[in-house]
Amino acid sequence: MTSLIINATFTTLQPVAIKLPDQEGHPTMTRGVDSEGRPLKTAYIPATTLRGKLRRLAVRPLMERAAAAGAPWSLFQVYEAMLGQDTQSETSEKVDLAALKKRREENHIVDLFGAGLGVKSRLSVGHLMPARGVHVQPEKFAGVRKDLDSDLNLLDLMSADEVAIFEARSAYNSDRSSLAAVEKQLKLQLKKAEKAEKDGKGTKEAVDTLRAACDKAEAELNAATERMGALKNSTKTLTSYEAIPAGIELFSRMVISNAQAKDLELMIAVLDAFSRQPVLGGQVARGCGEIAGKLDILTDAGVLLGAVEFGDYKTAKVTLTTDGDAFLKNDALLDS
Repeated sequence: MTSLIINATFTTLQPVAIKLPDQEGHPTMTRGVDSEGRPLKTAYIPATTLRGKLRRLAVRPLMERAAAAGAPWSLFQVYEAMLGQDTQSETSEKVDLAALKKRREENHIVDLFGAGLGVKSRLSVGHLMPARGVHVQPEKFAGVRKDLDSDLNLLDLMSADEVAIFEARSAYNSDRSSLAAVEKQLKLQLKKAEKAEKDGKGTKEAVDTLRAACDKAEAELNAATERMGALKNSTKTLTSYEAIPAGIELFSRMVISNAQAKDLELMIAVLDAFSRQPVLGGQVARGCGEIAGKLDILTDAGVLLGAVEFGDYKTAKVTLTTDGDAFLKNDALLDS
């Protein structure tokens, strides 16, 4: 059967901030080397970020309809559809081809996006990358999370008892901040001392002394935190993150193998939902995440089926060719 090729061009209308668990700051990757063999780094948006967004947008309407009909999904159904989790496939190496075929026919989400180790995805998604030869560096952003006394008039509207609690909490928070800085510095010194000992340039006594100091600092920090009571979250703290700058064009390609008319229908519906909520990544409340884009949809024979333009928090603009209409009606292109 024929595959659908979706060539996508995205534009960051606002900075887009992504945080991966195994990387500091916004994700970067090596893409080529310079004339001296040094790696050239560029920021990008991981394919999993886009793929996860598309999957959630595909699943949510189905869950809403089921809940409205009085038949909400089970936890297993939600994990299977929304996250592709299938613990049974991870505990058994047996493959029942007849059952697999039936499962694909009965569950389009699982069929398209895959689930566990048993159902391979028919949708592959590429990373969102700058144009070839363009290497974009993440931009650093910073801000301050303010406390109540940033607006002095606000305290005048509170009771004297509550203001006293706030002032005591602020003092404890100041102590905690100082102790946290001391603990951080001691941990750095301990790390260096441990490395020096390992390299034969330091002593065990120095390591033991610093480790004891770290333990004491940690205990004092924990005590200061407990004194703050129920409101332990730090205030007047600096916030910082990295993001791909606004105004950057990013390119990606998606491929749907063994394509069917319902795949195209679903992708159009998902992109329309995306257009009405066109954000990716984190820090959305702080002005990040908004994107816009255009996607051209073709067969692997190069036949253009249509295009989708999305963004601006409004309905996507969908333009189908005659071939695209024919495909949606009866799979004429793919069966010929």
